[in-house]
This record gives sequence, C-alpha cells and structure tokens, in this order.
Amino acid sequence: MTDQTPTAMTRITYALVGGLVGICSWVLVDVVPDVIDNGHAVLLLISGGLGAFAVLLGLMGPVRLWVAGAAASGMAALASLLLLAASFRFETTSELISGGYAIAAFVYLLTISVPFAVARLQHHGGWRHYGLLFDAAWDLVVRIASASLFVGAAWTVLMLSDLLLGLVGLTVIQDVIEWPPFPFLFSGIALGLSLAIVHELRDYVSPFLIIQLLRLFLPALLAVLAIFIAALPFRGLGDLFGQFSAAAILMGVTFAGIALVTTAIHRDDTQAADGPLMRGATKALSVLLPAPALLALWAVWLRVDQYGLTPHRIAALVAAAVLSLYAVAYAVAVLRGPNWRNAQRQVNRGMAVLTLGVAALWLTPVLNAERMSTASQLDRAERGPPPGNLPLREMAQDWGKAGQRGLARLEAAAQDDPDMLAQISQARGGPGSDDYAEGEDRQAVPLDQMVPLRPEGARLPEGALETLGFADRLMIREACAQVAPGGHPGCVMVRGPSWPNGDAEHVTGFFMTSETGLRIVSFEMRGQILTAASLPRVLATGDPAAAGPEIIGDVLDGRFSFVPVERRVLEVNGMRLGP
Repeated sequence: MTDQTPTAMTRITYALVGGLVGICSWVLVDVVPDVIDNGHAVLLLISGGLGAFAVLLGLMGPVRLWVAGAAASGMAALASLLLLAASFRFETTSELISGGYAIAAFVYLLTISVPFAVARLQHHGGWRHYGLLFDAAWDLVVRIASASLFVGAAWTVLMLSDLLLGLVGLTVIQDVIEWPPFPFLFSGIALGLSLAIVHELRDYVSPFLIIQLLRLFLPALLAVLAIFIAALPFRGLGDLFGQFSAAAILMGVTFAGIALVTTAIHRDDTQAADGPLMRGATKALSVLLPAPALLALWAVWLRVDQYGLTPHRIAALVAAAVLSLYAVAYAVAVLRGPNWRNAQRQVNRGMAVLTLGVAALWLTPVLNAERMSTASQLDRAERGPPPGNLPLREMAQDWGKAGQRGLARLEAAAQDDPDMLAQISQARGGPGSDDYAEGEDRQAVPLDQMVPLRPEGARLPEGALETLGFADRLMIREACAQVAPGGHPGCVMVRGPSWPNGDAEHVTGFFMTSETGLRIVSFEMRGQILTAASLPRVLATGDPAAAGPEIIGDVLDGRFSFVPVERRVLEVNGMRLGP
C-alpha cells in the first residue's frame, strides 16, 4: 500500500490540476470575451492564460508541480506581452488573429521553449547540454501524443456510453455534456490523469521506438533526393518554379531530411545510428540537403522579386532562409572532420535558439511584416507596375495600420488615375476578414452578388448560397475577395444539367485559396437548397490538386464545355469533373 499511495496521490493531483486548467480555459474562451470590451485586454488574458496552461501541462511530470507553475506563468507572460505589442499594428485584434503568423510565432515561442525549460529546471545549466535537450524534446512529443490518445479514447467511451443509455431512454450523460464547461472540465481531467500515468511509465513509454522507426526512412529520402538532384541538369529549372508550390515542397523535403538526420545522430555517439550503411547515408543526406533548401530560397526570392513582399512571402522567405542555414551548417559539419555528429548536435541547439529569436522578433517592430510589405508594394507602385498586380485588398484589410497608411499614399498619388482610385475604393469596401469576424450579421454584400455564374445567363435561386454552412460561406467570401490571374475575381461557379437518374442539379465551384492554390467543390442543387457535396471526382485526364487559379479565367471566358461520357460532366482545362 505504501508504494501505491504516492502514485495514487500524484494521479489525483494531476487530474485536479487538469480539471482546474479546463475550467479556467472555459472561462477565458467563453466568458472573458463577453464581459470585457477591450480587445487588447482580452487578447492578453486569453493568450497569457492559455499559454501558461499549455506550458504547465508540458512541464508537469519532469518538473515539480509548483516549479512548473511558476515557470509556465513567466514564460507565457513574456510571450503574451510580445503578442500584445504586435496587436497594436492593427485596428482590431481580430485582424491580428486572422493573419495567423503572429499567433504561429506566439505558439512556436512557447512550444520550443518547453524543452529548454525542462533541461534548465532539472539541472543547472542543462539548457546548454544537448543530451538533456534531446531527451526533453522527444519525451515531450511522446507524452503529449500519448495523453492526446488517452483523451480521445476517454471521449469515445463517454459518447458510446451516452449512445448505450440512449437505447433505454436515459439522457443523463447527454445532459451533462451539454453543460457548457463540461467538455473543458472532462478533457482537462483526462489530460492531467494521462500525463501522470505516462510519466509513471516513462521507462516503458519512451521515444526510442519512434526514433528507430523514423531512421528507416533516411536511406529512402536520400535515394529520392539524389535522383532529384541528378535529374536537374537534364530537366532544367524551367518547370521547377511554375504554378506548383515548388518552394513549399522543397522546404518540406529539407525539414524532413533535417528531422531524419537528427534521429540518426541521436543524443550522443553511443545512441547514434551505427553501421557503415546508416552512417554513410546520414553523411550523404547531410551533404545533399543544401540543394533543396537553397532551391526553395531561390524560388521564394523569385516570387518576391516579381511581385514584391507580402506577409506570406516574408514568412516563406524567413522559413527558407532558416532551413538553408540549417542545411548548410549540417553539410559543413560533415565536411569538417570526424567529429561531425557532435558538430551537428551543436547546430541543432544553436538553430533552436536562433528560431526562438526569429519568432520573438516577428512580434516586435524589428520584423514587422505588414510594414515591410507595404513599403515593398509602394516601391513597386512608384516603379509603375500594372495596377492589377498590387495587392490593394490585402493592404486595406489584412495589413493593419501600415497597409492603410500605404493605401492612403497610393490614393494621394493617383488623383489623376480614376481607374486606380476605383480599385482603391473597391479594396476598402470589399468583404474582408472583419466582415465575418462576428458572424453573418456583419456581411455587407450578399453572396449572390459576389459569385460569378457560368454559363452566361445561368442563375441560382435567390438566397441559395446563403443556405450553405458558415464555413462554406466564409470560404467563398475569402476566395471572391482575391484577384485571380488576369484581374478576375477569385471565384466562379458553373451550373450544369441534371445528372441522369437523379433529381439533383450539379454546380461546380472554383475558389482561389492563395496565389497558386485552387479549391474545386462539387455542389448539389435541390429545389431552393444548395449543399456542398464533396470534392469532385476526376473522370478523365487532369488533376484538381495540381490546378491553379488561372482556371478561373478559363471558366469566366467560357473555355469549358459539358461533355457526354458515361454521363454529362464538366470539362475545363483538360479535366473532366463529376460529383
């Protein structure tokens, strides 16, 4: 009994802490925004509170509870103050949140800081010891993954229990679930309990198996990367930076390579992958990694040079630069001598610190993406690019105060250009992120007036688009607010004939998601109701995943047809699409 008492008390304590975290999270998410009117104060409270709770759960186990609480509070307070400072770049905090990058920097700061905190709190100066950092990082991954699976299993059991009792007419579990704080409370208790159990079984639930399995992918990635590099002289770079997101693919390959090399070199030489095959593969992959990294950096720079800076491109440029530095440092470590694995471990620690600094700078005036983007676009305007190439809507609605000041400068300089003045006016009045931040009551323009329909003369029943779910309506508004190649709106829908042996008429929507991204959605028209059915099924050549926004121009210009195959389908740009 004496051996079990501390374990039982630890589980109860962690479960209570998890439940308290859950209730407090519910208060922050559901109550605070309704009782405090100041958006900046709400942002500070929610980010600081949720950040502290997340770090606390990450530290619980390896670090004593009261020490973990104090450390989590300090770390979250610093990060949330940086986020608060960044929010003053915008008129409202919802604009900051919709941009996404500031929130991503905030989350990254806290997440990557946890292993450093664990190593430092376990041993004085432990954050400088790579072995402790490696163990803390991978242990965090295993604990959070295991705990998340337990929470999911707990909810599955609860929902099955509710269904079972529902068979005999009892709704007690359903009634409890509908109590607003309950999902937070239940999830918190399950998470706290699972963290306690995972920590108790840390000798059995270790990252060793995951690391060993990941190592198996290293030779495969090496072979693919080697083939890619060998094929470049024959294929050239002409197709490398086309409509496909080459930079994202190349950065993904570089990141995967760095992660696999990290598993191979492990925490020290005694745990590292041994044997001539794995050792040679690790060295070869390290030497080849600069190729995709530098190509990704080049791909992003070409876009910047052609279209100027935007917050998206600045984020991509920073990511590509960091990965390039990482990859080059890995290669240099291998080429310098026999102690290359230890050198790569120091690269890992140094790059982690560097990326923490970059994330912090993103939330400071030093790396103000909106201001830098506005200055870049103003410079392009002064050099006289076609007006349609300027991201006026983004400047007006997404780039905060800096974008609005830049738009005012463009307006002042365009007093003799009525076309530019009209575009600026439209950019200011078009639907933006704030139009739907508080629900559809703030929608200024009906969807019926935003979405072009084809063929010419096609119509949808009045209000049919408003019958779609909120997420679909939001997606359509975001797409239509963008400018597709050729100056077209970033959305179009095609109404087609009824399917044979069916009572539903088919509508296909093409919606721009980014400069190079396109989403194709199949809809069904039943009477006055329009429903999003699915992604379209490809019935012939072409790949919707590879389609770009230029297809919207094809559709708007009438370059499509309804082609009879097994049934009538929509053909556009070589693709035949059916529901």
